Amino acid sequence: MTDLTTFLDHLCLSEAELRKIWWFRGRMYKDFPLLSKSGKPRIISAPDRRLKMLQRTIAPLLDQIYSPRNPVHGFVPDRSVRTNATSHLKSKFVVNLDVERFFPSISENRVAGLLKAVGIDESVAVVVARLCTNQGVLPQGAPTSPVLSNMVCFKLDKELQAIAKAAHCIYTRYADDVTFSSYQPPGGLFAEGVPPTGNFVPDLLSPRLIGAFTNNGFKLNPSKSHYGDKHSRRIVTGLKINSGLNVDRRFVRNIRSTLYSIETLGADTAQKKFEVEYGGKCRLSQHLKGEISWLGSVKGQSDPIFRAIAARFNSSFPTQPIKVSPTRAQIRSRAVWVIEHFEGKFAQGSAFFLKDVGLVTAAHCIEEALGQEIDVYHPSKPSNVFKARVKQHHTVRDLAILDHEIPAHEFFELEMATRAPSLGDALTAVGYPGYGPGDSLNVRSGHISSFAVKSAVPLIEVTQKLTQGMSGGPVLDDEDRVAGVIHKGGPEEGRDFAVHIDALTAWLDGR
Repeated sequence: MTDLTTFLDHLCLSEAELRKIWWFRGRMYKDFPLLSKSGKPRIISAPDRRLKMLQRTIAPLLDQIYSPRNPVHGFVPDRSVRTNATSHLKSKFVVNLDVERFFPSISENRVAGLLKAVGIDESVAVVVARLCTNQGVLPQGAPTSPVLSNMVCFKLDKELQAIAKAAHCIYTRYADDVTFSSYQPPGGLFAEGVPPTGNFVPDLLSPRLIGAFTNNGFKLNPSKSHYGDKHSRRIVTGLKINSGLNVDRRFVRNIRSTLYSIETLGADTAQKKFEVEYGGKCRLSQHLKGEISWLGSVKGQSDPIFRAIAARFNSSFPTQPIKVSPTRAQIRSRAVWVIEHFEGKFAQGSAFFLKDVGLVTAAHCIEEALGQEIDVYHPSKPSNVFKARVKQHHTVRDLAILDHEIPAHEFFELEMATRAPSLGDALTAVGYPGYGPGDSLNVRSGHISSFAVKSAVPLIEVTQKLTQGMSGGPVLDDEDRVAGVIHKGGPEEGRDFAVHIDALTAWLDGR
């Protein structure tokens, strides 16, 4: 981008073609409305194939020039609406602002002036501005508009960051969505104290904050300024941050409603309803798949709500299934649960789901509850308690299998180890020792220190401490497969043992 000739050679663009684009670029765009969340149409200007190719060649050059500030999460690699919302997770007070007509507020002359200011050759800057704008402004739909808008907002981001610091707030921006949050009421952002929760007029903001936008050529959208406190719903770029990161329940409700229409009316009738009543322009299955995939990216691949919805979608559209791809840690976390019972005395332990076997635990964890109901729940939602009963147990082997009616989308299953463990092998013990609300899965690393046989039961001795409450949980090999079931250990025991997985398979085989 140091001289025009080199730049045009890089684009494989002749001067004749440049002149044609220069005067007739308006004909190279196609405008179409896209409904926003508010229901109002947003005009997207999509360049034709040739112009888009040129813009895609220019965009990486601009990326090399632009260095995003920390608060900027839109159109930046490894950042997203999720990272934007995560920045505000622990905040109790949130101010949401929206820049009105964000892309159209950035003119062609402003783009050219910006590029010249950062050291690009003047003739190249003018050509870039011409190739990347339409009707004198940045078009929403061009590949270069995101990075150019971020470059134009570089000064704005600096000023808003300084305002946030003075008001003891956190500041982020995702394109035209501006968010401030704090642990205390953000009075410094307003002229005369914080307004009531809900929408407010931007005139209530401090003159310095309003001036930061107007002085940089932007105007705030009067219908999208919102203030939320610790007693109200707090949303950041469409994600709820009140207690962890989550989507709005209305988003999930709409997905379920759409699936219900497909299941009851049929895909073709649901497609027509989508087009007529909601202005759908694509296949309903594609639209729905995108929403469900987004749900999984926010809630996680192991989340029961996502898995249940994905299963319903896959049942309706088996030729284009949504793949559920949890990580090892997610499988492990969702496979290990807490068991409790109160017969005689309170007892608590761990249990895990084992493929082709069922819900496995240690026999001594349920010895007081034979013939009685046992509470089983996952710590991610302790209030969601399921009932289980002992199906089989073996006191000597200290193993038990529980009967349950827990829906399949609520848990993952671990698999048995495929190779025999050896002395010195690394093993990971997982469970819930002394579980209390808020505790996460306890993961303890160690290795096999010896093998033992007691009462004809093969045992594995490990180096990590297996404290009370971990009993019934699995010990896993380096492939996260079950090598044994936690038996006993802890500070009061001289040794820490797990029942070898061979004891379980021998029992199930009747040996």
